[in-house]
Amino acid sequence: MGKMDENKREQRYKLLTTGNLYPLLIRMAIPSMIGMIVSTVYNMTDTYWVGKLDDTALTASVGVVFTFVSVIQAIGFWFGYGSGNYISRMLGRKDNEKAEKMAAIGVGVAIITGIIIMIIGVFLIKPLSVVLGAGNDEVLLDATIKYLRITVFSVPFMLVSNVLYNQLRLSGGAGSSMIGLLLGMGVNMILDPLFILVFEMGIEGAAYASLIGQVIGVMVLFWGTYKPGNVKVDLRKAKPDLFHIKEILAGGAPNFCRQGISSISSVVLNNVAGGFSVNALAAITIATRVLYIAYALVIGFGQGFQPVCAMNYGAKNYDRIKKAFKLTLITVTGFLIISTVVLIFMKTTLIGAFTNEDEVARLAGNMLEKWCIILPFMGYYILIGMLLQNIGRFALATSVTTLENGFCLIPVLLICGLVMGEDGLLWFKPIASGISLLISIFIGTYAWRKYLGGEKNAVCNTI
Repeated sequence: MGKMDENKREQRYKLLTTGNLYPLLIRMAIPSMIGMIVSTVYNMTDTYWVGKLDDTALTASVGVVFTFVSVIQAIGFWFGYGSGNYISRMLGRKDNEKAEKMAAIGVGVAIITGIIIMIIGVFLIKPLSVVLGAGNDEVLLDATIKYLRITVFSVPFMLVSNVLYNQLRLSGGAGSSMIGLLLGMGVNMILDPLFILVFEMGIEGAAYASLIGQVIGVMVLFWGTYKPGNVKVDLRKAKPDLFHIKEILAGGAPNFCRQGISSISSVVLNNVAGGFSVNALAAITIATRVLYIAYALVIGFGQGFQPVCAMNYGAKNYDRIKKAFKLTLITVTGFLIISTVVLIFMKTTLIGAFTNEDEVARLAGNMLEKWCIILPFMGYYILIGMLLQNIGRFALATSVTTLENGFCLIPVLLICGLVMGEDGLLWFKPIASGISLLISIFIGTYAWRKYLGGEKNAVCNTI
């Protein structure tokens, strides 16, 4: 098995550093894109089936609890990207022992953190529900508490799942990561209608379905680490020290900050929208789910670029990184243009799948239409953050990834809500996204020239 592992890793190294680039990007991206699409459908599943209960408060509670889940995912991706980036760089230097040690430590940290958060969550269910945005309506608060009370027991499994998924993907084992992700989500999606409607468990059924899916997903992902060529997770090696903890925290900081600030923004958004009406909060939940379909394709293809970027940076193949970035940008921009057209023309059908309430559907449709204005241009913003992270420029990556759904979005949302009232919910996102894109172009151009020995202008030379 050891010799087989070495041969498999050597083949993967040669493929990532010398293989025909665009077919390689597609090959690496397809599992991630499938995973992201399934993940998007998975995130919509609870909203869809709970929507069949014809209760606006229940639909809104799904959005509120998803904010909590987003925080947990942010922590999981923090540990997963931090350990995964280090693993990928070590594989690029052919230091397999260091890669395996980091894999074990990353998972160990996730287990401990998950148990701590779970225990705290059990005792703070009601105040946590209020902070997340459910405090403006008693019916909404009751539904959120029921859903969240079960969801907190999923936390350790969510964290470990995210860590294993990212470690496998960033070390070139995209197929294994996809299988674990798909099986766990597939179980959840099958159980949702059974628990919610057939067994009449309501909102609690959605939470139980998620918990079971997370447990199965973790088991499959652990199994995936023992496939030939992948980096094995042996928890006996999980002996954290200051060096490895710092690598995890620094390497995953851009992802954590991006998702963490996004979660804070979601809390602010829930409270602002809920302050107008439960209908507005339900509409935000639905419109956000539908819009993410487009972002899922871009993020999925971008994740195919990431191991190519990290491995070649470790091997100092800078020209190959630049070429891969350009090809990826052209591709994802095409995705976004097509997605924008589809979302606008199919908005009634897409939104109608989640609600039978005319006012909620009207609000969600208006939101989606306005939010799509900036969508075709956002590929560069997403990809430059990925590039900066995978070449080890964590501070710059963090400054980029926290813009769109955080440091730009929060003040823009508050100003738009104050000046325009409920109409501010239509315009805050395109304004915040446009400002974020402009700032990312400035940062990306600087980094391209400084760290990749590159051309004069990173934007002009990517097309």
